[in-house]
Amino acid sequence: MKKLLGTTALVAAAFATAPAMAADKINIKVGGYFVGSIAAVFDNDAGEGTTRAAAPAPIGLLQGQDQRTIRFGREAEIHFKGSTTLDNGVEVGVKFELESGERGASDTVDEAYLWVSGAFGEFQFGAQDGVGDQMPIVAPSPFLETFANDTDLDPLGAGDNRGAGLFSNTTAAVGAGGAGALVQSGNDGIINTVVDFSGDSDKIIYFTPRLAGFQIGLSFTPELEELSGDESFGDSFSGNNTIENIFEAGITWEYAFNGVDLGASFVYLTADGGVVNTNVNGTPQVIGNSAPDLEDWAAGASVGFAGFTLGGAYAVKETDASQFGVGTAQPRVLEDYKAWDIGVTYGTGPWTFGVEYAEANRDASINPGAVARNFDEVDLSAIVTGVAYSLGGGANVTLGYKYAEDEAVNREGSALFTEFGVKF
Repeated sequence: MKKLLGTTALVAAAFATAPAMAADKINIKVGGYFVGSIAAVFDNDAGEGTTRAAAPAPIGLLQGQDQRTIRFGREAEIHFKGSTTLDNGVEVGVKFELESGERGASDTVDEAYLWVSGAFGEFQFGAQDGVGDQMPIVAPSPFLETFANDTDLDPLGAGDNRGAGLFSNTTAAVGAGGAGALVQSGNDGIINTVVDFSGDSDKIIYFTPRLAGFQIGLSFTPELEELSGDESFGDSFSGNNTIENIFEAGITWEYAFNGVDLGASFVYLTADGGVVNTNVNGTPQVIGNSAPDLEDWAAGASVGFAGFTLGGAYAVKETDASQFGVGTAQPRVLEDYKAWDIGVTYGTGPWTFGVEYAEANRDASINPGAVARNFDEVDLSAIVTGVAYSLGGGANVTLGYKYAEDEAVNREGSALFTEFGVKF
């Protein structure tokens, strides 16, 4: 609470530096993007078996079953953004992002937040990604939405967080834990070095001014609840069926000299899960369907020179629900997830060429020490390569190839794809 009170005081001080009168009202501008993709999928084999103990076949996919060859995909958003500058030089703005490409999405408002910026740095408040998502450096790519790491569109499902494709459901949980037992990579997409677990849950964020190339970011999320477009304060009970007290911290460094651009990033996330209470008989129990504790970190770096950009990232994400299962039906889960990527691009005129490679490995145990259900959940790699061409006026087109395989479940697939996108 002291941290939150201190943050509130900083915001108040920022507004109090000078009288703020006669500022123009905010004028909202409309922007956004549309990205469409057509893919031809080859050698998309679900495999003949699995190394996971008692592991089920993916949802909607039988082992050894091929999938659709021609696939369409899209990703689109509409943005409403505006700001005004107060007489004291402080800028105040708002932004709303509407999802328009999701099929069957439960919320159409993706992000909704305000920001306050000035010589003191920048504050953001509302439904917005935390610093774990805003600050990391990852491998560069020429593509619009199809990547090897942290991808939005993926005909193979090798990194897609939308739950469709050959690899998307290899993270299905086993045993009594159900679909929610294995937490991290199920929410992140299968290959993901971005520490983005808090998503668009309501939070407060602060970025320092950039000094000597360094910038620090902090964010706090009371609970994992995506309340964008909702007037509710959410679940007011601590430890009740949610991950809470999500704290994120990050630092980035930028430096340029003699045509060389250097960058580095480090982010850290920690979160509290379910609370273990003691009932009147002295037997420990967990409230409701309580969640596990999380601890994630990621580091990235990049260098750019003479049209080339080389970069990569490495991430570790750990889930600890070992306190569960004592006197309850809750499963005890230990999850260790590691991912990394590396890539290079070269740009000349309207053309950009590139290649990106990424790997992810997840070891998980359900009910360790009781029923021995240890299994290698994911051992996945993916490579994407191709070219992008800028048509001008915010229009772009790409042509690429992607291959991915998961040795843990004996699956592989490849695809040729094209993307066409417009930003406005």
